[in-house]
Amino acid sequence: MKAYEELVGGEGSRINYRADRYKVRDLFRHVLPDIEIAHRSHRLHDLSMSGIAVVARGEDGWSGELGEQVPIHLRLGDTILHEGHGRVCRVEPTPFGTKVALQLTSGHLDIPQLVARHKEVCLRRELEGGLNAACERIQPEYRQFAADFVHLLRRYRSALEKFDSVAHTPEDESRLAEVLSICEERILPECRTLWYQGNALVQPILGDPEARKATKLFTELVITPEFLDGPIWKRSYEKPLGYPGDFEVMNYVYAWRRQGATPYAKLLHRVGLDGMECIANRMVMMQQTIAKIVADKQGPVHITNLACGPAQEIVNFLRLGAIPQAAHITLIDQDHQALAQAYERTYPETLRLAGQATVNCLHASFGQLIRGGRLLEKIPSQDLIYAVGLVDYLGQRQTRALINGLYQQLAPGSLLVIGNVKEGPTSLLWPAEFLSDWSLIYRTEAETYDLARDLPTASVTVKAEASDRVQLLYIQKPDN
Repeated sequence: MKAYEELVGGEGSRINYRADRYKVRDLFRHVLPDIEIAHRSHRLHDLSMSGIAVVARGEDGWSGELGEQVPIHLRLGDTILHEGHGRVCRVEPTPFGTKVALQLTSGHLDIPQLVARHKEVCLRRELEGGLNAACERIQPEYRQFAADFVHLLRRYRSALEKFDSVAHTPEDESRLAEVLSICEERILPECRTLWYQGNALVQPILGDPEARKATKLFTELVITPEFLDGPIWKRSYEKPLGYPGDFEVMNYVYAWRRQGATPYAKLLHRVGLDGMECIANRMVMMQQTIAKIVADKQGPVHITNLACGPAQEIVNFLRLGAIPQAAHITLIDQDHQALAQAYERTYPETLRLAGQATVNCLHASFGQLIRGGRLLEKIPSQDLIYAVGLVDYLGQRQTRALINGLYQQLAPGSLLVIGNVKEGPTSLLWPAEFLSDWSLIYRTEAETYDLARDLPTASVTVKAEASDRVQLLYIQKPDN
């Protein structure tokens, strides 16, 4: 225990006290309140005693001005939880839409009272409406689908509970590995069949906000808890860094090994890895592209990875051994921890290569990332620029603007690669959006080609990775 005189105060901007902010999911979990700002619905992000932050979805989701006074209505169904006014004090882009922070100018939020009121309203709604009201927007076919999925998982849970989670001897470990292999061989095709069925069932409701919201809530209450023993599912759903698909989720995919506290948890983790195989395939495709460009170029090669995450393809490339040309690599990300890990893994390789490779890391906000061309203005023209996960969160207009800006930073004859999740019957839609609350923008091949429509002189190609869930857009700049 520290003495009073040993306590450390805030430093820099933190010396100014701010009321504690609470993530909306930490307070309300499954049934989130509705928020209206200036009579327009948005998604509540966080709140404090004196302020509220919302996320406005879509490229045109927010049209207000800084300093503007706006009415605020926080409600659950027809019940008003808070009513007042606020001043717009910050507007910034995020992977999920435009985040708008408002300072309350009338009244305040009593957080404990607000949570208690929310619980009371939820309870009354459940008691008054019953099961029929809760499920009236859920397709009967979807309810049957959910029952089938839960039954499948519980069958395997029951079977694996017969095995001790700790291998006491090498024989125990070998026996458990054999059992898991048998389970994996059987469950993976069964889960894929149900996953694709889920994609087909939710497709008709994507344009119906109320049905979509109800179906997501139903899924998160009924099916999601069955998956949360699996480490990759738990991290994707709970988002400890505040956003989905963080660098540790990517690391799970790249490591591709059994992880989990119990045999059943290991099995669930393997099911998640199967769905995310496309991420590993995407990484390998980029590693091959990097190796080819470095091999073909005469003279030093300049490469930039925008929204790099753990930059596994760069790590793998540098570990291959000697490289034929000097490679100068710039890694850019909004997550400082991701950059730290990427640098820790690449720096020893640059020392081993004795100056043949350099790695420079830039820590940028999401807003700076989507204006990527400006980030690269002060470094040499690049031979390869790639962003393989960023535009999954950007609309068509924003993505075209990003591509146009990055294209200007390419040297003549150089390559820009943009990755995007692909729309289709085997896409990641159901497990990502409905099971894991991980919203992405899926594009057809034609929509992906359309992203380069402002670059008529470029050579444009689209290639899908092996599972056909992610596609890469290759934009080759002419030599002159």
